[in-house]
Amino acid sequence: MSKLTESQVVHVSRLAKLILKQPEIEKFKVQLTKIFDFVDSIGEMKTQGVNETNQLTAISNRFRKDEVSRVAMLSQKEALSGAKRTYKGYFLVKAIFGK
Repeated sequence: MSKLTESQVVHVSRLAKLILKQPEIEKFKVQLTKIFDFVDSIGEMKTQGVNETNQLTAISNRFRKDEVSRVAMLSQKEALSGAKRTYKGYFLVKAIFGK
């Protein structure tokens, strides 16, 4: 890609809502040109015959069997024992939505 012009850098800075001073425009002109050249070079890479890759570890999803365990479960009475307020076997809390 050819070098960016000053007006192109100013245009990009306006799109980004940035106000640049002249030294900054010169600095970003060089930096943005390098960035755009690099992005262009990616398009030149030969990718024919290369398989797409979404992960490199070859580990598939591993799920455990969902089993209900009664060990260390509290009874309803034990669970509610520390509550400040209850109603018909449930915790009673202040409403978080509404007035």
